[in-house]
Parts: sequence; structure tokens; C-alpha cells
Amino acid sequence: MSYWRVTSSFLLARARPRLLQTLRPPSTMNECRKNTNITANNNTILCDKTISKKHLFLEKRSMSSHTDDTKDSKATQDLPNPLELTPQDRLAIEERQNKAFAFFAETLQIYGVEELIFCFNGGKDCTVLLDLLMRFLRQQNISSGDIPMLYIKSGDSFAEIDDFVKRCVRNYRVELVQYEGSLKEALTHMSADMPRIRAVFVGSRNTDPYCQHLAPMQPTDNDWPPMMRLNPLLEWSYHDVWHYIHMNSVPYCSLYDRGYTSIGNRSNTIPNPHLRRTDAQCACDTDTANTDTVCSCDPSGYRPAWELQDATMERAGRLPRK
Repeated sequence: MSYWRVTSSFLLARARPRLLQTLRPPSTMNECRKNTNITANNNTILCDKTISKKHLFLEKRSMSSHTDDTKDSKATQDLPNPLELTPQDRLAIEERQNKAFAFFAETLQIYGVEELIFCFNGGKDCTVLLDLLMRFLRQQNISSGDIPMLYIKSGDSFAEIDDFVKRCVRNYRVELVQYEGSLKEALTHMSADMPRIRAVFVGSRNTDPYCQHLAPMQPTDNDWPPMMRLNPLLEWSYHDVWHYIHMNSVPYCSLYDRGYTSIGNRSNTIPNPHLRRTDAQCACDTDTANTDTVCSCDPSGYRPAWELQDATMERAGRLPRK
């Protein structure tokens, strides 16, 4: 995939000074940021432009039956089928999907497609949002490149996340708008560079910290750039997200296979301790001569994210802020 810098007036690539940060009381928009990143680097805007075609899905990983990128298909992990979903589970996810599609349709009655952008951080929730939105656009005969993807890059981000974002850009054929800094800084500079944008899709759920009182459509706080925050996944649960991913064979970041359940930066995220494998789950042999037990598995290994039973422990792998 080739990269090029946008040279039009509203996507001019340039370094910006870092905004001064002031201490304010926590607010809904300030706290409910879904894995945003803060770095000392300057803010920049880049664009990864792909061929403007209608949305194509990965082979054997979505509703479509073909792709022109078999190399990427091999690069994405083979998705296991660990969940035997009940008919009730499937019906519930179909209802969730229908409500999301209705939300997208309502949004397009209020905003033009050129006024929209979606925030993507490579996490499971945003991955579901991306897949839902692209499927809806395809149904409406709207190009996937018409609604850009906003990604906030950090020097402390996981390489797996950065790589997954690139694959999503390539495979869903979206336009990437990239900044460095905090979410507020990114939206501030994006508003200056892309003044046509009036609303942003976000993958927040009401079980996320400080998000329990969010509305599906909610304006940003007064000290933020003025735009509408669109939250189509508010009522989705942790297990809804994984049910959708497995039902639709949606590719996801490989970190979730290794016990991560909520992904921030490398400095504040570890595998969820509730998914750590125990010796009882390993294949063990007992030496009858000295009664020593030898286990062949790695006791520090972790089960995949979807095996977390208690959804309230989703963020147990997040380290407290210093």
C-alpha cells in the first residue's frame, strides 16, 4: 500500500505546536476517551489514500465472498470458533445490528456523508463499529472512502495495534486521517483542517468509565471543538461485541488472542489477570520416581479475551494512572 500526503487546504500535512494542557474537573468528554493517547510529539495529519472503490471484505471473514488482497487475508489470523452461540444469542446480535443500521440511517438524515468521520483505535469496540458502518454503507451504495477514519497515533502504542489499523485501512478501503496527541487536540486540529466535519462516530459503550450517562447523539463539552458525538454501540455488552465478531468472522487485533481485554498503551495495559492459565489447565506428567509434576504448557500464558466470564473485569488489565 502506498502512502501520500494530502496537499489540499484542509488536509495540509504540517507540524503543530502541542497545546498547553490545563487542569480541569473531569467531564464526560474528557474522561470517556476510549484508549486515546498522549505523546510529546507534534500533531500531524497524514492520509493513507486507497483506490476509491466500494467496500470489499476479507475473504471468508465477512459477508462478501471475494477480495483482491489475498496477501492480507493470510496476514490476518485464522479466526477460531470458540463460541457455540445459541439461537437467542444470534437473534440478540441481529437486533443490535438492526438498531445500529437504523442509527446510521437516522444520522444520514441529519448530516451529509461528507460531514461525518469515525474515530478508530484498533480496539474490539471500534472494530465492530467499523465493520457495521462499512456494511451499512455498502448496502446504501455509498463508497467506504466517503467517511474517513480518524486514528490518534502514539509513540507508546502497541505495534500490533498500529499494524492492525493499517490492515483495516487497506481491507475496508477507507481514508486514514492521522494525528498525534490527545483526542481533544486531534479534534481541535481536525476541526481547523477539515471544517466540513460536524459529527464523529465513537465506539463507546455505557459500561466504559464515565460513559454510563452518554446519549446516542451528544454534543461535545463546551471546552471541546463543537461537534456531535455519535455513539451507536452504547447498549452493547462486552459479550455482545465478541458475539458479533465471531458471528460475522470479523478480523480483530491479535492482542486479544493473548489475554488482553481492554487495550490502551503499552505503559498502562497488561493481559487480564483473570484470563491467566493455571497449571490445572495444562497437560502435566508426573514422574513416579520422585513424584515431581512437569507441565508442558507455559503457566504465564493467557486465554483469549472472549473467554472472560465476568464482563465487569474487562478493564482488570488496565494499570492505574500515575
